[in-house]
Amino acid sequence: MEDCGLTEEQEVNAELREKFLKALLFAIDKIVTFQLYENTTVKGKFAAIDSEHLQVLVKDLQTPSGVQKEAILRTSDIISFSLDLQ
Repeated sequence: MEDCGLTEEQEVNAELREKFLKALLFAIDKIVTFQLYENTTVKGKFAAIDSEHLQVLVKDLQTPSGVQKEAILRTSDIISFSLDLQ
């Protein structure tokens, strides 16, 4: 990174943030599996995440009770998520 008067910690944080945002962009329209609390697993197409990373928009969400065309998952309900990198 160019020297912009940032500390080393700030530079590392900026680089991690950039990688995180690139990963979110990569995930758009990919099938993502979410592990939720209460031992629930759901799957759907990642569509978006809000700017505060509190809510995730998922399309064609497959749940134990059926398929939802669109759904918003609260990140506080998500233990983990995974997607195929290919």
